[in-house]
Amino acid sequence: MSTLLKTSMCRREGACSIGGERRITMYQGPPQSNETLHEAQRLSSNTTADRPSDSHDVSVQRFVAPLSWKTVSDQRFLCPQRSKDEVMTRCGQREPISFEQALAKMEATVERKIGEGVYGEVFLCTKPNDTQSVLKLIPIEGNLLINGEKQKTFEEILSEIIISSELSDLRQQNVQFSTDGFVELRSVSCVVGKYPQRLLELWKDYNDRQGSENDSPEDFPADQLYIAFETAFGGSDLDGYRFYNAQQAFATFTQIVLALAVAETRYDFEHRDLHTGNILIETTKVPERTYCLLGEEIVIKTHGLKATIIDYTLSRIVYSGLCLFNDLSTDEELFTAEGDYQFEIYRNMKTVLQNRWDQHAPRTNVYWLHYLLDKLTSVRNFREKTSKAHKAGMKAMKQLSDVLLQFTSVHDIVRSFFASDVLEADKEN
Repeated sequence: MSTLLKTSMCRREGACSIGGERRITMYQGPPQSNETLHEAQRLSSNTTADRPSDSHDVSVQRFVAPLSWKTVSDQRFLCPQRSKDEVMTRCGQREPISFEQALAKMEATVERKIGEGVYGEVFLCTKPNDTQSVLKLIPIEGNLLINGEKQKTFEEILSEIIISSELSDLRQQNVQFSTDGFVELRSVSCVVGKYPQRLLELWKDYNDRQGSENDSPEDFPADQLYIAFETAFGGSDLDGYRFYNAQQAFATFTQIVLALAVAETRYDFEHRDLHTGNILIETTKVPERTYCLLGEEIVIKTHGLKATIIDYTLSRIVYSGLCLFNDLSTDEELFTAEGDYQFEIYRNMKTVLQNRWDQHAPRTNVYWLHYLLDKLTSVRNFREKTSKAHKAGMKAMKQLSDVLLQFTSVHDIVRSFFASDVLEADKEN
């Protein structure tokens, strides 16, 4: 069994979501303009911009809609010709369904609103077997502004559907890559209609209880379209979570590291917005958590907590040879905000990517891990602060923080701190 080992620190010298314009953009094509669609399809399945030659991409699912070239800011990309058809297929629908049909499909009762974002609203649901799930409603394709922002299009929401599905599927047992560290996607639906009265009442309860920064959804028209994501309930967000001690916090951080390493290696994944609101924490009685990375099984102690990564609004992934990402090159507000280390991370990402958001720079994941260590070691409210376990956990996190930015990827971090010979010694202990 493995843990992030304090003795490994010497192996290196020196011992809120803010969304930009979402675009489903993928393979960057050659400068010619007379490619046939057949050739474009062939290239999309065999070539990926900036993809390493030892790619581990083994996806076989193809896009339902044909692909075509699209030019954006002098860059040429492949994207589905009919994004709506692609979305409908992934929802298992031929046309949008009503809220009543969508909730019946979920087999769940909506209990209360638990969160929100510029994108829309988040509700907690309960199923007949008393399991909980989360309903995330995102208005799309309408003319009404959402909290001052344009609604997403089918093209823009498609990438989030694909990323959510692929990362969720990593929980399936696979000898090469597996992790349950990303939120489980249970269903996706395309819905049409007025906001249900029950959900409006829950929205008002939330607003009365703690205040909402969002506009009321009662203004949406009867022909408004939505994408409804149903996911597993992952607990409370990391922001403000009170750990028992630093050892528990370090165990949680380790889970995030390993989940990121699996997705980063499997899909050239970059989260690009991994602040404390996008990590969920819940208690667990399961003593260990298992990850498979390039065929190697890594088992770590949970210390009673399970961490889950959510929200891929800004994320980047390579899927079936195509790169899905959010183009933030014109989002000036994102890079000028001040007041928290989080905003410095956005600027660091812009620099390392040279403002080319299709490019793969796994160092962006390292930046976010450094941000998380900063949060976990600064003003974190621990219930127990005097034990040896707490002091050792805090020391280990601070030592790791000192060397973390020397790494260029999360995979490199795992290779350095999870050496096989050390793992075997740990198992014997």
